[in-house]
Amino acid sequence: MIRSFSPHPNPLPPGERVGHSSPQQSWGVFWNILIKISEQYKTWGRSRSNRLSNFDYSEDRPIHVTICTDNKKNIFESETNAKIVINELLKTGRELGFQILCYCLMPDHLHIVLSPGDSTLSLSKFLNIFKGRTTAVFREKEGLKKLWQRSAFDHVIRADEDLRAIVEYIRNNPVRKGIAEKADDYPYSEWFDVEIQKYI
Repeated sequence: MIRSFSPHPNPLPPGERVGHSSPQQSWGVFWNILIKISEQYKTWGRSRSNRLSNFDYSEDRPIHVTICTDNKKNIFESETNAKIVINELLKTGRELGFQILCYCLMPDHLHIVLSPGDSTLSLSKFLNIFKGRTTAVFREKEGLKKLWQRSAFDHVIRADEDLRAIVEYIRNNPVRKGIAEKADDYPYSEWFDVEIQKYI
């Protein structure tokens, strides 16, 4: 299920906004600029440390987290497996008081934008519980000893970054990977406008 929000009122940088060109030209220019904007928010595949040493991960700030399956196995290709992970993700968020802003579950990894909210709990606490619950389910269901890689990669979203652009980048991951024609067609991605608005 996907809950849409209105596009950013001025998604293009000054001087790069589309003028009175044809619809085809306008779309081509817009798409190229959107790619340029979204690439700066890419965390997948970059060399980076797993945690910032000087940041309080219980602070009420949005964080983009990427969790990979063990050995990059395509465990979540099946609808049943995907729904298990999504249900546990949302359940853990509710129970711990974390704000889930968006998620996108790919066959071998999971993107989440979340915030501790008023929970005062750290990101590592959330991940330990979520990964522990899902691992237990798949151990019983499929005999997997290990579901996820050891830790997770994160990007603390700064106040001067465009949260909507980051969400848009995440939700278009299936399109870039060629497993969905449009982001709205992908069934294992969702974003929550009410939660996003709190941080804009």
